[in-house]
Parts: sequence; structure tokens; C-alpha cells
Amino acid sequence: MKRQQQTHEVPGLVIALSSMLLGIMVAARFLPSLQAHWGQSYVFGASPLTIAAIGVVTFIVIGLNILRSLVDRQSRMDRDLLNAFLEHIPDTVFFKDLDSRFLRISRAGADRFGLDDPELAVNKTDADIFSAEHAGQALTDEKEIIRTGLPVIGIEEKETWPDGRENWVLTTKVPLKDRHGQIIGTMGIAHDITDRKQAEVQIRYMALHDVLTGLPNRALLQDRLSQAIALARRHRQKIAVLMLDLDHFKNVNDSLGHSVGDRLLEAVSKRLQACLRTSDTVARLGGDEFVIALSEVTDNQNIQQVAHKVLTALAEPIQIEGHELTTRASIGISQYPADGETSEALLQGADAAMYEAKKSGRGTCCFFTRELSEATRHKQKLENDLHQACARSEFVLHYQPLVTTDSGRIAGVEALLRWHHPEQGLIAPNQFISLLEELGLMSDVGRWVLRTACLQIVAWEKQGFPPLRLAVNVSAQQFYRGDIVKTVDQILCETGLDPERLELELTESLTLDDSDTTLKIMRELKRIGIRLSLDDFGTGWSSLSYLRKFPLDRIKIDRSFLRDIASQPAAEAVVRTVLNLGRNLGLACTAEGVETSQQFDYLKKQKCPEIQGFLYSPALPAADFGALLRSGKSGFGDDSETSGNGGSAVEPCPSTRSAGMS
Repeated sequence: MKRQQQTHEVPGLVIALSSMLLGIMVAARFLPSLQAHWGQSYVFGASPLTIAAIGVVTFIVIGLNILRSLVDRQSRMDRDLLNAFLEHIPDTVFFKDLDSRFLRISRAGADRFGLDDPELAVNKTDADIFSAEHAGQALTDEKEIIRTGLPVIGIEEKETWPDGRENWVLTTKVPLKDRHGQIIGTMGIAHDITDRKQAEVQIRYMALHDVLTGLPNRALLQDRLSQAIALARRHRQKIAVLMLDLDHFKNVNDSLGHSVGDRLLEAVSKRLQACLRTSDTVARLGGDEFVIALSEVTDNQNIQQVAHKVLTALAEPIQIEGHELTTRASIGISQYPADGETSEALLQGADAAMYEAKKSGRGTCCFFTRELSEATRHKQKLENDLHQACARSEFVLHYQPLVTTDSGRIAGVEALLRWHHPEQGLIAPNQFISLLEELGLMSDVGRWVLRTACLQIVAWEKQGFPPLRLAVNVSAQQFYRGDIVKTVDQILCETGLDPERLELELTESLTLDDSDTTLKIMRELKRIGIRLSLDDFGTGWSSLSYLRKFPLDRIKIDRSFLRDIASQPAAEAVVRTVLNLGRNLGLACTAEGVETSQQFDYLKKQKCPEIQGFLYSPALPAADFGALLRSGKSGFGDDSETSGNGGSAVEPCPSTRSAGMS
């Protein structure tokens, strides 16, 4: 562009300079000779000297006029370009003087300020448009820019208006300078990000609250419990945790339908809130299970009064869709500090007491005691057995397919850890994964999981199956304490698996932080060539900050949102928002827990590229998964036989000191 402007400007400039130079040359060449003939006859009554002077002046005037024309034309072009820019840019652009009075604003800015013409903003200040608080802050910022000469770039600001409205803008302000470099004011641009901020608030709310009832979920409950415990420890106070489970709630769903069951849960949540103080917390953990956290309790009698108040309120009949329902509940109670000093310990104690209340006839409450804690004894036995599980090779991996939505083709597989207990049979991961963390065994078991899964993928490839992406979960303990970068690099070298085929899943609810250490580990993993995904997206605290800060490749939508998309518009909105967010950020998306055709149809309509769930296949042992690959199954709802020998490549489990995450 710069070369083209020079090509147009040179001819006019040459003409102007040539005119002036020609005038000077004429004067220099002919004036001496004309002076020699000073006394000779004049032409038309004028001396030659006068004629020559007139010619010289004429040439100079012509040159000056051409130069002025060129300057005016350039000025008009600059002015026209600025006017077009300010007329059409969709953001608020402004120029202010040293007193922060508007000199010019864009058309979009005038529209936002409620002005019919941008000219109407001239000589106004922010105090004439915004609230006094916002105008005062803007004035302070601009005075600082003028004083220091330093710009303010990419600042998120909340604008408040006199009528109480609020909106958010992303603002950049810089010093406004004249041609001599002197600061004569400020200029800036403000981009409206209100929609984005509202989406962040909505997603954060959904991440911390139950979709159906609007009550705090487990993540928010644990945070509030931790704060209450810290406060109680400081002031030497007590806390009570009440675990409440509705008796025979399954019968309502089975006989009257899930719609009635949902309405009942909503009614129960409102009655629970009505029984409590504003300083107390009631949360829904899922299903028909609720938790009440009572702060500043005095004694057992005080706690019992609240529990009986809750039971009495729930016993009142509820009218739902023409049905009169009477609910009863069983309540288990634990206390800080007598029964535990962490939120997890208090929840476990209340849960054990709640099951004791059910055994005692339901519709009652029961305090936690060390003697009645079958759950505690069961946990201790599991802990002892876990130490022996690795030596006995009781851990195995199951594999669940990751399936493309459009074609039904298996694009990848997630490796999931299972425990074949010699007495209790197959134990669900949620019963022993947290114990592995507590016992410090997770890193070594996780290393075994990763090596075994990589070997299995390579073995399937050698059998002629198409290359598969391998997803493996990584725990927070494994991530921060297990030298994860060295472990991954070493296992990839040992097994020969292509790094691009490995995807590590970081579970959002495992309290990953945004420290420099986290970013450093992630970047080192990315340098190896593997992919990173955020599992259980939407269930933790900082989903959006994770997406902005971390070098992620994929997000996995948590199954809890999919469960309610048929009956809850809010859950459907969250899934749709997450998919749009992933597309806008260039992140792949996988939906977990797809179990029904209705869920699948919705995800396909929303162009979710990949799903995982029982609708296609549960997690299978290696041999059965190999048979599934061999069957060439595509599409959904196929009941193809998947048993047989698929070529397991599982190696022996590590020693008793091993642990890990799958």
C-alpha cells in the first residue's frame, strides 16, 4: 500500500518543485543580462527586469499552489478514511482531550450512548453518560495514562448506567499525541463482551448447582463445608452434616414416571430450604440424596430438633399432577470435630449413619458412631486388600469405544481400570480410586495402566486393526507427584505407540490449579506430541479459565448434563453452549454417558462429533473389545456378538507399592 501511495504523489511533487526551480533558474540566467540592458527600450512600457520578475513569481506561485493542493488532497483522504472507519466499526471508538472530554466517537459508540449523532458527544464527559462511580474510575484511569504515557490494553470493565443497567466491555486506552509527540489526550476502543460474561456466569452456576433443583451440588457443598470447618476451628465451634435420603423414592419413578419424580424432588428441595437458616446449606448430591450443613450448632439436642423439623415438613402431603404424595426420609448425622475434620470424612460418616437409619426402620435419624460404622470397617478392609491387589494381579483394564457421531465408526478407546476382588468380585472404580489416592498408590498403578493400554493398542494394530486413539485418565496425584512427563515419554518409547495417538484426560473435579507448575507440565507433555483433554467438563470450578489458559485439545461433556437434556431445558442449553464454545475455541468435543437414542439424536443434531456410552457399547475386556473391532460394527443399537479372543496384551500388575489412575 505504501508503494502505491508514493507512485501517485511523485508526479505532482515533481511539477511543483520543477516550477519553483525553473523560476529560480530563469532569474539566475536572465536577470544579469537584463540588467546590462537596463537603459534600453521597454516592451509595452515595462522594463525587462519587471517582466522577468513577474515570470519568476508566477512559477513560484504555481509551485506553491500545487504543493498546497497535494497537502489538501492528502488531508481530505485521511479525513475521509477516518470518517469511514468511525462510521462503520461495530465497536465504540473515542478520542478525548486532556480533560477527558470527548472530541470524537464512532457511530456505534453514539448508538450505545443513546445519541442520535456522534457530534452530540463532543465536549461531553463520561459523567454525562455513565454512573458517577464508573465515570470517576474512567477519569482516574485516563489521568494516569496522560501522566505516565503508558497504554492500558485489554482490560475487562463493567460499565454501569444511570438507570441501573450494567454491561461489560474489553477496553484498550492509549495516549493521544500530536505530530510533535506531545500528549494531547487519550483515545481508545471498547468491545462489548456482555454476552460472553453472561455465558461464563451461566456455565459457572451450572457447574456448581444441581440442574433440577438449583441447589448447590457436591463441588459447591464441599467448598462451603471446608470454609465452615476452617471458621469453626478458629472459633472452637461445632458443625453438623445431615445426609438425607428419601425412602422408597424409586417407587415414585417406577409407578408415576420420572416427571412426577422430578417435581417431587423440586418440592422436597423447597421444603428443606424453608426449614433452615440462611447461614446453613442444603445441597443435592444426586438422585434422591440431599445433604444439610449446619453451622454453629451447640449440642445433639439442637441438631435433633432440626432433623425432626425436616422429617415433619417432608411428611406433609404434596400435590403433584393430580397425585397426593407423602414422603419419608432417613437422615444420618455426623459432627465436626468429633466425627472428622475434613468435609470428606464428615460426608462419609453421615452416609454411614444414614444407612444405619434405614436399617432401623426408615423415617428417622441416626448419629454417627465409630461402633456402627460398617462403612468404615468396609473401607479399612478395602485398604488392606488394595495393598495386595497389585501383587495378586487383580487389576485389569476394560476398554470403551469412542465413536464418531456421523458414521458410527470407532475412532478411539478409553482405558478404564477395574478391580477383580477375590471375594467381592468386580468392584466399581468409585469404591477404590479415592482409596488409591489416599494410600499414595495412584502414581504406580497409573504407570501400569498407561503401559498396559499402550501395549494393547500396539497389539491390535499389529493384528491389522485400524489405528485407534487411546484415552487414559490421569489423577491429580499422578499429574503432580508421579513425574508424569518422564513416565509418558519412557512408556511411549518402550511400547512404540505413536505419541499423536495418546490422549491424557485431566479430570476437572480433581482440583487442578492454574499455577506455573501446571502450565509447565502441560507444555512439556505437548512437546512430546500427545493430546490433552479436559474430562467431566462443567463439574468443577474453573472450566472457562482452564480453556483459556491450558493447551487443551478436547473437552468431554459430563454425563450429568446429558442425563437431563430431555426434561430440563437448562441442561440442554448447557450442552449446546459447551459444544458452541468448543467449536469457537477449536477444541474437539466428546459427549460421555450416551445411553439413549434420544440423547444421541440430540447430540447429532447439535453436530457433536464424538460420543461414548452404553448406547454403542459398555467398557469391555481386551478380548471382547478385539472381537468388537473384528465384527466391524458401525452405527448404534447393534447387538453384535462381541465375545471371543481379541488378543489381550495385558502385562502383569506391578508390585504392592504400585498405583495409578485409569
